[in-house]
Amino acid sequence: NKEFVISKAATAGQVTISTAVFGRGTDFFCKDKTVERNGGVHVIQTFLSEEESEEIQIMGRTSRQGKKGSYQMILLNSDLEEKFGLAREWKSTNAKKDWYNCLSNARKKHRDTVCDEIEANIAAATEKDCNTHCYFDALLASDKKAASNIFSDIYTSFKRELVPSSIELDLAFLIDITGSMTPYTHATAATIKNMLFGSGSIVSKLNINFPKIEFYLRVGVMGFRDVDDDLEQFVERRSIEGGHFVDNNDFSIDFVESILNSPSGGGDTAEDLLGAIDRSAKWNGSNDWTSPIKFMVLLTDAPAHGFSTNVPDADDDYS
Repeated sequence: NKEFVISKAATAGQVTISTAVFGRGTDFFCKDKTVERNGGVHVIQTFLSEEESEEIQIMGRTSRQGKKGSYQMILLNSDLEEKFGLAREWKSTNAKKDWYNCLSNARKKHRDTVCDEIEANIAAATEKDCNTHCYFDALLASDKKAASNIFSDIYTSFKRELVPSSIELDLAFLIDITGSMTPYTHATAATIKNMLFGSGSIVSKLNINFPKIEFYLRVGVMGFRDVDDDLEQFVERRSIEGGHFVDNNDFSIDFVESILNSPSGGGDTAEDLLGAIDRSAKWNGSNDWTSPIKFMVLLTDAPAHGFSTNVPDADDDYS
């Protein structure tokens, strides 16, 4: 039974694996002198608690009633990245003495977000409750017009919740910067600029079609050459945060113009288009490909390598 398992957990040679719920209030009291002589019960927590109070409770499962004991956390980076938004390289960018503070700050940020969502939900629920009372008051007063208007507002509010108030989009431009692109550099830069600025931009068109949704566009840019261009095959720029996407369109256009300034390389006619797509798809910085809507635009004047996309007599060194 449960009591037997709990009492046996604090004995020598015993490893007990339990879920988080046993970290609150379960008394793993140690009466084993062998365990006590060797430092007491050792607790390992394998997840970061959303609330510090839970962590303190779990820590308190050892050193019960003046006994010896120890505690540590062993965490999975992918869990921290997915749940708390910590970058994969967070340990390498912070001194070891600051690791726990980094975890605590990530937890607080996550908790603040959760609390904001709860408060927003409470406010929305309060408004619905008020409208419902007003609707029934109008019915009891036989005020058909008021009841109809209030019911319409209630129905519309429920329908509106199906549409998000804001949407983020990630857009990656993959630009052929081999020598054959020289005649098209100005047209390429102008095309990208038109997609990002003015009344014909992507965001402007989305705002016209979906006026109740706020759209946020983040842009990543990569220049690419061919396989035999070696270290110069890919030209990329990362943000200060370590990712490839930024929400500064001027920054993106400046980089586009800089990589199109002097096209070179390429060799044969066909280009490594699939290599460029694969490299961009594998961007794994802290803010790479995090938006719910993701797409790429590839700009080139040449086909990809391989007979499947080229005629047999095409100039293709890697067919």
